[in-house]
Amino acid sequence: MIVWLGFAGTVILLFAIALIGFSAITQASLSAWVSGLAGRANDLRLALERRLNQYRQVRAQRRLAEREMSTAERRPPRSDLEEEEEPEEIEEEFSDADEIRALGSRAEVIPLRRPEQPRLKGEQTQLELPVEGGADRMEVRPYSPSTYRFPPLSLLLPSEPVDEMSDVELKRNAELLEKALLEFNVQARVVEISPGPVITRYEVEPAPGVKIAQILSLSNDLARMLRAQSIRIVAPIPGKAAVGVEIPNRNPAIVRIREILESKEFAESPSVLTVALGRTVSGKPYVTDLAKMPHLLVAGATGSGKSVCLNAIITSILYKARPDQVQFVLIDPKRLELSLYAKLRDHHLNYVDGLDEVVITTPANAIAALRAVEYEMQRRYELFAHAGVRSFEDYDQKVRQDHVLAENGVPFEPIPRLVVIIDELADLMLTAAKEVEEPIARLAHMSRAVGIHLVLATQRPSVDVLTGVIKANFPVRIAFRVFSKTDSRTILDMNGAEKLLGRGDMLFVPPGSPEPIRVHGAYVSTEESEALVNWVANQPPLPKEPLAQMRETQATGTEWGNGERDPLFEEAARLVVRHQQGSISLLQRRLKIGYSRAARIIDELEEAGIVGPFDGSKAREVLVDEEGLMAMGIAPYGD
Repeated sequence: MIVWLGFAGTVILLFAIALIGFSAITQASLSAWVSGLAGRANDLRLALERRLNQYRQVRAQRRLAEREMSTAERRPPRSDLEEEEEPEEIEEEFSDADEIRALGSRAEVIPLRRPEQPRLKGEQTQLELPVEGGADRMEVRPYSPSTYRFPPLSLLLPSEPVDEMSDVELKRNAELLEKALLEFNVQARVVEISPGPVITRYEVEPAPGVKIAQILSLSNDLARMLRAQSIRIVAPIPGKAAVGVEIPNRNPAIVRIREILESKEFAESPSVLTVALGRTVSGKPYVTDLAKMPHLLVAGATGSGKSVCLNAIITSILYKARPDQVQFVLIDPKRLELSLYAKLRDHHLNYVDGLDEVVITTPANAIAALRAVEYEMQRRYELFAHAGVRSFEDYDQKVRQDHVLAENGVPFEPIPRLVVIIDELADLMLTAAKEVEEPIARLAHMSRAVGIHLVLATQRPSVDVLTGVIKANFPVRIAFRVFSKTDSRTILDMNGAEKLLGRGDMLFVPPGSPEPIRVHGAYVSTEESEALVNWVANQPPLPKEPLAQMRETQATGTEWGNGERDPLFEEAARLVVRHQQGSISLLQRRLKIGYSRAARIIDELEEAGIVGPFDGSKAREVLVDEEGLMAMGIAPYGD
């Protein structure tokens, strides 16, 4: 045989005979063997592709870091500009590598909409922590808006590289989704894929004659077949003739608040109440304006991301507003989430005169704080009437930009916006529902015009907590994951929140829109919040007067103050009687006090019967003369 075929021919013939014998014994076909080898090679190619993408991200990040080190530290953005946990591992929904080989040529033309990659500022792994009372403390000087230093973004952690799904995997998943629908006799095709940081939306176009209700009813079955934690179906997508099927990613990313604060959307938002909410399902940064809401209701189950959302709201405002522009009233019955902001007592945090805590934790103090804010609302209405303006924006324009003077040459004082945040409304409603609901409803109905905004959060979205009165005054809402469709309907008046993933995944109902937007919330760790608070607390303190507390009296029912008359009460009584003018500006000018204190003294004079009630922009009528003043035990001025 060697003579006839030669050595090479003989080897080839024997190899073929051995291969045929092996196939006959194992009953394995040559094509199956070659197919398996090709599949393993394809798996190896996908793994190498993912590693290459990750390497490119790290290399780009290092180049940015080296470029930053050669330049001066960038100034922080201006108005021109529950323990940290790893994200829960989502069960891998598409893991069969053999399915890749089943992709047809049509899947290659499905359009992919990938989000822009967040700008990463180097490989920072540690935060800049200002040491309280140490060398990093700012030079002690009087507060001035022009010298206030906004916190730098370097206090916050940058985003981390994420092992993203490749285009091949996304198109393979689209093919599997079409096959799963076809098993239920639903003919549809995927027309667009929008990958995001946590979920990927597949836009499905049903065939003619297919009802949307057929696809909606398959939510749980599709989740089972695709091995996904949960699937949310948007039917139809607003403005499109397609149905959205939202499937969790294999490796969900953490949306860091820093990447939203660095975005163009946040930098170009002029409002001091701009909130960096997170990223949409397509990965775009999403910001909103609390001033336009003007109040916000936040609800969801335990651990779904409510408290982190509140921290993100506060963090966003601290990066946009000075202490003289925005102040907070914080009510935290849980005593955990908002306590660290107590350090901002001399800066962004307002408090109630006479209470023993600046971050409110007890139901009794919470009721007193809400009623104090209600009185502040009434005081601002009087001030606006006196200034001849109808809204906070008009007043702010006159005072800060036009420098309009009040009567007798006394300038109106700038006033800050006031944001009241209640972290757990359920605790208050279960303790004193009527005493809490009444001031909340009144504030929600009237306080927008005077620059006061409410943010309520609860983990019990039941009708005894979110009453009809409260819901009617809070059209803008955020729903995190809940346990049932009933809870979702209580918050949003529709289903959907029960399909969310948790850990910051939310449905946001924006102002003037009945349709919710799915947003993956920005994450703020405790370490980041502490670094930010320490930076602001080391700034020069802002001189301000606390909110006046209301007390109960038998004679008049309610009375404002801390239980005692102001030390300047008698001096003020002498002034208004001498000049026969019950004017706040008169007390400001002659007693050299601020508007808030002068307004409270005028209220005390009205209660004592010395001046008449409020009458629009006119000065109050003086009801007594010097003899009447002496009858009250107050000696008038001597001649």
